[in-house]
Order: sequence, then structure tokens, then C-alpha cells
Amino acid sequence: MKNAMYIVMPLAFIAMIVGIYCGIIRIGQPLPSGPYLPVAHHGVLMAGSFLGTLICLERVATFPDKKAWIFVIVMALSLPLFIANQGRYGVLCLLTGSAGYCWITISNYRKYRLKGDLIMAIGATFQLMAYAVFLFSFSYPRAFAAWMLFLVLTITGERLNLTRFLPVSKKAFYEIYFWIGLLLVSSFLYHLGSKVVVGASMIGLASWLLRHDLIRVNLKREGHYRFLGLALLLAYLWLAVTGVLSMLEMGNPYLYDAVLHSFFVGFVLSMILAHAPIIFPGLLNINTTPFHPVLYLWLAGLHIGLIIRIYGDMTENFELRKLGGIYNGVFFLVYLLTILWLIVKFKRSKS
Repeated sequence: MKNAMYIVMPLAFIAMIVGIYCGIIRIGQPLPSGPYLPVAHHGVLMAGSFLGTLICLERVATFPDKKAWIFVIVMALSLPLFIANQGRYGVLCLLTGSAGYCWITISNYRKYRLKGDLIMAIGATFQLMAYAVFLFSFSYPRAFAAWMLFLVLTITGERLNLTRFLPVSKKAFYEIYFWIGLLLVSSFLYHLGSKVVVGASMIGLASWLLRHDLIRVNLKREGHYRFLGLALLLAYLWLAVTGVLSMLEMGNPYLYDAVLHSFFVGFVLSMILAHAPIIFPGLLNINTTPFHPVLYLWLAGLHIGLIIRIYGDMTENFELRKLGGIYNGVFFLVYLLTILWLIVKFKRSKS
């Protein structure tokens, strides 16, 4: 079934390209489009057909039961359904794949009993919830909280597992459990006036990760380790910014956009930039960690673009908002293409 990797990964990357293209159109940049371009589904293409598929693929690749591959294949097949204007069936594919991903994460926790695996299993249930809500409502604001919790808990769980190799005290673990619990409870009570608590819990999580992750260790090293440390640092800072923005009370119609993209671009995509040189070669069974100093340029471009976009949101400046959004899409795409080029270059040098 590992041959399915060469079907799933291309579909996930095509979903990313289509999602970025649709996002640039949605932000107001006139580009060629047609009836089969799912512009309205920019969000679910990026969160599901791209991110959800890749996260599931990472787990399935090391899962002992090969039947699990069917779930990631089903998630990847959401892309052609969205392109064929069959959005409901595309979301149904993502819902089905998410159910399988829940089973995988629960199985991993039952086998290894790691703290981080438990957090990821809880996060997986929110991905399932997000697609169930979206299937019946097709409302991004209604599904956003569940998507956010899925990604926050997945990333936090992964980083928590790595703290096994660090001298983290029992008190520190109690602290992160407190922030996670507070985020979960306040998210459910969000519409009852707990938005400040949601924001505070994000800031608390970001603070914990900044203090207890491998950032300082990696920043003292060279090559891709230093790049990893910097990308993690920026990701956690954007998680804190998301928390601050989510506390604001404004009549600004773009505040939602600022919160959404400070989280998905600043936090989530930064984590992808940090780990892509490790994850992608590992999935392809290629023994290399691609790195080139030009990656710093693409990383800087992504974050400068996001700052421009957030500033445009907060000042209601349409042109700045659009410019920042275009920078976000272009620099993220160029970064991943650079990683792909470095992997191909390494493979050719060995053959």
C-alpha cells in the first residue's frame, strides 16, 4: 500500500496549489478562473485536502495496519470532487478520512501511552467534528473553532512527545494541561462571552511552548537545526498574536480574517515550514534533510506578507490586505517547491 504514497502526496500538493490560487482570487486579485475552479472552497482545500491529508499520511505511513491507507486515500480524493463541483461529497470524503484518523490516533495512544498521543487523539475528534459541522452547514465560522482545536492539539501533542528528551518538570506538565483544558472549555463557551479566556489560553500555550520546546537548543546549532528553531519561534509568537487578536472587541469586518490567518498562516504554516525538510524526505524514504540558506528568504517573505495582511485587516486597507495575502500564498508555494527541488537534487546526486 505504500505505493499509494505517490498518489496521495501529489493530490495533496495539487490541493495546496489550487487552494492558494483560489485564496488569491478570493482576496480580490483578478486571475483566470472557470466553473471547475472551487474558489468558494479555498478554506476546506487548505485545511482538509492539503493539511488534513498530510497529517493523516504522516500517521498512516508508520501505522502497522495497512488497511489504514484507505482513509488517507479517501481524504486525498476530496480534491477531484471539489473540482467537479461535488463539494458535499468532497466534505464527506474528509469526514470519512477523519473518522479513520481518529481510530489511528486512539490506537497509537493505547499502544504507546504517550502524553502527546493522548492530546493528538483528542485533537482528532475535533477534526471529525469540524467536517460534520461543515457538511451540514457549509459555514466556515461555525467549523473554524473545531479546525483550530484539531490543529492546536495535534501540533502541541507532537511537540509534547519531544519533551521526553528534555528536563521538563512535573509542574510544567500540569501547566500545559491547564492551558489545554482552559482552551477546550472556553472554546465551547465562546458565544457565552469567553473569548478573552480563549485568547488567554492561546497565549498561555504559546508561552509554554516557547519556554519548554527545543527552540533554544536548535537556535544554537547550524544548518537546518537553526532554521527549524527560528520557524518554531515565529510559529509560537503568531499563536500568541492569534490569542491577542481573538480578545479584541471591534466593529472591524476584517478582524475575523486577521484571527483566521494569524493562526493558519502564522502558526500552522510556520510549523509546516519548520518540519517539511524532515517529514517529506521521511515519507518518501529518502535519507536526507534538505536545506539551503535561501529558505530563510521564503520564511521571511511569508511572515512579512502576513504582517502586511494583518495590518491591512486592522486598518481596513483592502490593497494592503490583498498584497499580504498574495505574498503568503506565493512564498509558501515557493518554499515547498524549493524543498522538492533539493530532494530531487539529492536523489540525482546519489544515482
